Amino acid sequence: MEIVSPKFDGRSPSRIMNLPERHLVNTPSNKQTIMMDEARKATSFHSYELTCLIHGGADIVEQRRAAFNRVERRTGTLDTSKLPRSYGNMDREQAYDEGLEWGKAAFEDGITNKHTIFHNITPRYVLSNASPFGLTTVMFIPTLRLQGTAEQRAKWLPLAESGKINGAYCQTELGHGSFVRGIETTATLDTETEEFVIHSPTLSSTKFWPGAIGFSCTHSIVVARLIIRNKDHGPHLFMVQFRSLSDGLPLPGIDLGDIGLKMSYNGTCNGYATFKSVRIPRSDMLMGNASVSPEGEYKKSPHAKLSYATLVYVRTVIVRAVAFQLAQAITIATRYSIVREQGLGPNGLATTESALVDYKSQYYRLLTLTSKSYAILFASRTCDAEYATLRTQQDTGNHGGLPYNHTLAAGLKAWATQTASDGAEDARKCCGGQGYLMTSGLPEIVASVTATATFEGENYVLWQQVGRYLFKLIDTLVEGKSIDPKLKYVADGWALFSWTSPLATWRASDDCVHVIHEPCSARGEQFLDPNVQLSIYRHRALRLIFGAYTALRSSSLPPAEAWNEHMMNIISAARAHIEFVVLQEFISHTSALPSSSMKTVLVNLRSLFALSTITNPASINAISFVEDGYLSLSQLSTIRDLVNSLLDKLKPEIVALTDAWDFTDASLCSAIGMKDGNAYETLMNWTRQIPMNVKAKKDGGVYKSGWDEWIDPVLRARL
Repeated sequence: MEIVSPKFDGRSPSRIMNLPERHLVNTPSNKQTIMMDEARKATSFHSYELTCLIHGGADIVEQRRAAFNRVERRTGTLDTSKLPRSYGNMDREQAYDEGLEWGKAAFEDGITNKHTIFHNITPRYVLSNASPFGLTTVMFIPTLRLQGTAEQRAKWLPLAESGKINGAYCQTELGHGSFVRGIETTATLDTETEEFVIHSPTLSSTKFWPGAIGFSCTHSIVVARLIIRNKDHGPHLFMVQFRSLSDGLPLPGIDLGDIGLKMSYNGTCNGYATFKSVRIPRSDMLMGNASVSPEGEYKKSPHAKLSYATLVYVRTVIVRAVAFQLAQAITIATRYSIVREQGLGPNGLATTESALVDYKSQYYRLLTLTSKSYAILFASRTCDAEYATLRTQQDTGNHGGLPYNHTLAAGLKAWATQTASDGAEDARKCCGGQGYLMTSGLPEIVASVTATATFEGENYVLWQQVGRYLFKLIDTLVEGKSIDPKLKYVADGWALFSWTSPLATWRASDDCVHVIHEPCSARGEQFLDPNVQLSIYRHRALRLIFGAYTALRSSSLPPAEAWNEHMMNIISAARAHIEFVVLQEFISHTSALPSSSMKTVLVNLRSLFALSTITNPASINAISFVEDGYLSLSQLSTIRDLVNSLLDKLKPEIVALTDAWDFTDASLCSAIGMKDGNAYETLMNWTRQIPMNVKAKKDGGVYKSGWDEWIDPVLRARL
């Protein structure tokens, strides 16, 4: 959408747009707050303009701000002078209780005020499966819409949407996760009673990990193997009531519980469930696609991948969510880097201490991470749009776009979650020792975003799914048929990178076909041209894709062994394809913006993303850009010079680029990431409120039980 930049006169955008004020604190000025103010004055554009672009317009920004304000007020977290409860002596049950409080506040706010802001994220920007109520909106309701019949939707959706039932999605087992076909839980049809018997036949069939099933959900969609007359029809979806709506007790035959403390997500009850011959009506199998008649006649789904529709949807949600979580970590690290002084400048010869942000190694990391957060954001918009188009097509019975969307969502999920997870950890390291403190907010962000690399499809499994799809496209080209126009670049590459290319030669030395291309001809600032950047990524992707395909198809090994033999090259090819797509969408979204200072900044940020990925020593498989000689040493030197120039241009914009995500102080939950920059006072204020310190203070400054029982006896003993 087009965003028209408002004219700012120095007043708060909240007053201009009649929005509730936020982030405004009456903190007396100190050195840190002054440094933050000066950094904000150096930006060339107003962050609110970019906020509107990120969230989709001023009206949505207003709605979001009001919703966050209500929930934070209701949960008592608006006052950021108080130590957040999660940083006190919180045990497993208290963490769950806090999650219930936050989850209830967010869920009810959506119902009362008719919005969907917290359907996919919590008020702290974690995926909503981190909330005891969040599976209802992120998986339960979408699955009903995608997989249920009209009658089933009419029955269950009003109950779920109004909060009359609390839903979950129960797939992962103790013995099986990403390999859905291996699910062991059974749903056996009893034709005499027209019931399915849900049963856990083995220990490894215990449902283990699904969110909210421990103690929160009343109903869950259970993935189980459909058995009819001893014939196994594979995994299907079944609606199962877990708990009584009157007293919360588990229903007969169902054993439920919590799986314990995790690295994160402790505000919900990821749980276990076993079923002992639990009977449900035949009509409680979700039959929007596959169905079973009262007589036991099975009608399979019109498309094999329709059963994965929920996973495709959730993966699109994950891609967008991790952009915000990475941005949270970068926002904290950026604000701390602005107000934290350390050392006497890069060469140690300055007369006064320098802020961390003035060191190239620091703002290189911060800005390249920032470019990745925006790259994920823009890629997620394309993913969302493609999914919306798919749903429109599917409503008319056209499922042809499902394989492409499945692959796009899988690849972007794998790339975005790894990028966000690695990036959040690096942002934490940018804050030195303070980043190791829970009160920095960073350990929790790192832990929660790290989980996304595993659930809804382990990333290395997803990369292989992308590879299989790409190789099937090439198989189609080999047969002389056309492929999806969205993958036109692969079709174009067939003539240039396959063994049929006029550039292909066979070498007896290694018994392989080699395709030699002219090297990149770009020089100097031509590398800032988006077409040049895209051509570099296209060349790499096509070379790796066709190289891996040729090696796999020409292997003399059995297919399974050949795949395993070439797996890492397949994964590299899949990743190169997705990075080409990500850059393509970054270019597309920024090029469409109207001319403005903000656009100039975003274009520079896109170039930083494109070029630093080639030269960044931390980039995954960066050698694949140069190993075939496509880029020369002198060109790499030029690219590094351009990266340095882009960093200098973007450094003054770093505050606006992070402020634009519009995080509240309460949602960041960080002593060192406050918007006003008051890091030291906030950190010490929170530290003094830690229960251990409060207790010791009452005893004159000694932790009495520890001193009396352990330390004093050692000091008095004769050792």
